[in-house]
Amino acid sequence: MGRGIFNKLLNNLQSAGEGLEDKRRKGFDLKYKLIDALKSALSVFFFQHPSMLDFQLKMKEKQKRSNLETLIGVREIPSNVQITTLLDRINPDSVSSVFNENLLALDKWDGLKDFRCLDDGVLLALDGVWYFSSQQIHCEHCLHKTKDGLTTYFHSALAGTIVRPGNTAILPVMPEMIANTDDFAHEDNSKKQDCERNAAKRWLLKHADEYKWLSPTLLGDDLYSNYPFCKEVLKHGYSFIFTCKDVSHPWLAQTVRNSFLEETSRREWNGRHHLTYTYQWLNGVEIPDNKETLLVNYFSLTIWNEKLNKSTFYNTWITNNK
Repeated sequence: MGRGIFNKLLNNLQSAGEGLEDKRRKGFDLKYKLIDALKSALSVFFFQHPSMLDFQLKMKEKQKRSNLETLIGVREIPSNVQITTLLDRINPDSVSSVFNENLLALDKWDGLKDFRCLDDGVLLALDGVWYFSSQQIHCEHCLHKTKDGLTTYFHSALAGTIVRPGNTAILPVMPEMIANTDDFAHEDNSKKQDCERNAAKRWLLKHADEYKWLSPTLLGDDLYSNYPFCKEVLKHGYSFIFTCKDVSHPWLAQTVRNSFLEETSRREWNGRHHLTYTYQWLNGVEIPDNKETLLVNYFSLTIWNEKLNKSTFYNTWITNNK
């Protein structure tokens, strides 16, 4: 990444951080600014050091300056506890614009050209990720799961990343938190947990228009291959490619079994043995929802390993029917 682009990304974060309301009570030590906590959190991913803050503090002791100061622009280096304490008070949506502004800056410098594909659009992968778990520490917003009598509490988020086959780099978009709130209470006051699919619906409502300039095609696993969510994706002008397992979609699987599928194969040498890639597809398959249906395209890929004399990969997907 060029220094000019990196400085632009930092400036976007700086602008968002300076606009945040500091909710700490007056009279308390305000030595560490919110923007320093934001930049320090960013640097964890930038430097990719297992003990980044300890490393930076030791560097400062030895050389009087650290990379956090010279590269990231942190004035006072907060500790891990101070970072989490400061950032816990921030609503993630208050800095959501930084992600899109950074992508616009990258595009201006031709940084997105290597990610463009499928009619010059981008592939935007959605997936849930845990970022905290404990069997002792928990809060009112924690999700939880119980196995063998042990309850694990965790926080998670729906992460969105721009990806492209063959490119090891990824570009993040604004995530959506998955957390239990009062919005998920039943009429009988029983609690219903938030989930990845609900978070994906909220993400579309909040950010679909914001990222529409990218012409995204959403990628996701089997939980997204249902009529309501696919319909919502199309309503916002996006395309989709979702994993669609036969076991969770018996109607579609039966239609595919009773239909003639188009097929093509290619044989390749991978340096050790030959692999045969077989593609099958069927256009205009119905995904039902009560009395309504949505037409999608179904396709599958099987990889046959000639040395092992068996299939080493098989998966099925659906995509929107343009």
